[in-house]
Amino acid sequence: MDRISYLPESIVHHILSFLKNTPAELVRMSVLSKSWFNLTASFPCLDFNIRYFRSRESFFKYVEYTTSRFCQQNVTTSAHRLKLRATLQEPTELDIVNRCIERVLNKGVRELEIDITNSSDVPKYRLPDILLSVSGLESLTIRGCCLPSSFMLDAVHFKSLIQLKLENVPMDDEVIKHLTASCPLLQNFEIRWCHGFKRLCHQNLRKVWIYYNVRVERIDIEAPNLSYLFIEGRDGRGAPRMNLASCRKLTTVSYFGNNFTGFLSQFPFIENLYLATKFIGNSLMLASHSLRTLVLHSNCDLENIELSTPNLDLFIYSCNPRLLRRPLGDKPGPPVRDLAHLKSCMQCYPHDCIDALWFVKLRLFFDKENGFKVLNLYIRAICSQKLSKLEKLKAIELPPYELEHVELQLDTHEESSAHVAFVDAVLWCCRPRSLTLRSSVPYEEQSDVVKFTFKKLLEQEDQGHTKVQIVLPSSAEAQKHLMDLKSLSMALPREGKKISFIKEEVLQEEAGSQR
Repeated sequence: MDRISYLPESIVHHILSFLKNTPAELVRMSVLSKSWFNLTASFPCLDFNIRYFRSRESFFKYVEYTTSRFCQQNVTTSAHRLKLRATLQEPTELDIVNRCIERVLNKGVRELEIDITNSSDVPKYRLPDILLSVSGLESLTIRGCCLPSSFMLDAVHFKSLIQLKLENVPMDDEVIKHLTASCPLLQNFEIRWCHGFKRLCHQNLRKVWIYYNVRVERIDIEAPNLSYLFIEGRDGRGAPRMNLASCRKLTTVSYFGNNFTGFLSQFPFIENLYLATKFIGNSLMLASHSLRTLVLHSNCDLENIELSTPNLDLFIYSCNPRLLRRPLGDKPGPPVRDLAHLKSCMQCYPHDCIDALWFVKLRLFFDKENGFKVLNLYIRAICSQKLSKLEKLKAIELPPYELEHVELQLDTHEESSAHVAFVDAVLWCCRPRSLTLRSSVPYEEQSDVVKFTFKKLLEQEDQGHTKVQIVLPSSAEAQKHLMDLKSLSMALPREGKKISFIKEEVLQEEAGSQR
């Protein structure tokens, strides 16, 4: 029985919105019946992407047919969304695009995204003047287009606009001022490769993204409610000077670029910094009394990093290039575990294989009075041959650095001997009060790694005065506490979850009974 056809039209439209909305899918839906033809015709989400079409002719015919059918079917209803991505090679194609966009804008739209690229034979597409009167617009994205010709002459009625994105749009300070002044509810503003942008002023802005590929000497932002700022520079010269005197709520900043000398000093209230940079120089120095979270993606070695951040709670360090493209405000690459109960935590994501020398650099980094008490290591590859040289490095008289907790994430499939060498290197570098092993490989297959960790932790302490408590997750019980290796070998979990080791002092009475 066809029950979907009897649903209210708004609910059917909601169901259709979960499809990919490619032309092929909508056409298949429309031929089911006459009622479904009408439902797809009135579908208020219009997505047109030339990449889904085999020929340019079929694309432009589909765009004109669909927009015409939608406007005829919806006498009073506006569109929820119009997304159009196209390349223009002939003036006739430009006319079709302009006619279809005008048609939908006359009906009204909440979310508009226009992405146009054109050949040298076709002038840059200029948006129609009717755009300035769409008062119900909540999200506007413009790529590769010019603003309406009457933009600076007529009033702009973007009273509902919350999100604005501009990319490759001719721009200057007066245009930005006129545009943002017409958007009283604007919260998110993104500007990419718009030459001429230097100043931004808005009372309601919360988040700003700025991308530039030509030299920008200075950027002025006056936004008292701004809390997040993202800057990416591809000019190869470094960060611009920033004037952010009014941005007292700005606590999170992301920067992608090369030279950032003096950049951090321009943000007196910063608490979270996401920094992706190619290291050039003798040392990478960061100083801030307000900074609490630092995410650093760089090719800079630990030995060259100098931090003067007395209130830093979390330092995430990665030299993995695959993680360099994820801003802090949009969930950065490295997973951050819930460490609210643990202060001064350092998380490391070494790139490729780590060797014994890397642990020496880590040990020397701890000596720089950074105050870290917790270390999380996420390892994807182990070079057991290089770690086998650890014996030579042990000749260096460096006592293990005392930490409250160490967590090791082993996302590798090497033999257990490589994992043993890795644990040995970690415990040469650190002396933790507790240690957690996480692995995708079942611990049942790595009993020698667990036993080695247990014995190595005991060797770090005075014999008879310290015991190691082993904590295993269990489906039968919330936790199992095991004290000796014999019972441990009988209870190792078959699934790769986690196993923790906790050092505890032995009471005098207990020590006497053990003797």
